Amino acid sequence: PGVTPSRFITWFQAAAAARNSGKRLPTNQEWQAGALGTPDGAPCAVASSLQPTGSPGCVSDSGAFDMVGNLVEWVADWVPKSTACSGWGGFSDDFMCLAGASTTASGAFPGPGALIRGGDFGSGVIAGAFAVHGGFSPSDPGLFGTVGFRAAR
Repeated sequence: PGVTPSRFITWFQAAAAARNSGKRLPTNQEWQAGALGTPDGAPCAVASSLQPTGSPGCVSDSGAFDMVGNLVEWVADWVPKSTACSGWGGFSDDFMCLAGASTTASGAFPGPGALIRGGDFGSGVIAGAFAVHGGFSPSDPGLFGTVGFRAAR
């Protein structure tokens, strides 16, 4: 608690930092299990600015802090790069960008998409435990400063 999270980091840098501490990036499934019970919205940092870790009240059922808000987080899984955000429909208002998968993604960061989870400090109501995006290249450092990570054992 009280630490400013690392951001502007690629998936590869996040995986290396986790490995250097004897850990790894959590799988998408592990991240989702760890996020269960996290409040959707306030008191998590979803409509302000980057906050130190350990937001009071933004705790999952398993005791993990800040799974929602602050920074979206890289997880271990990759997918064909998503090109559209179809949402979850009536299930949830959290963002869901796993549609329009591309096997020929191009642009500044071509290739597959690495999954990010949770929503960041500017996501507002679309942040949450079900928020997932597969349109970020693992080489993308999160140019808006909203992508970070957490490590698992």
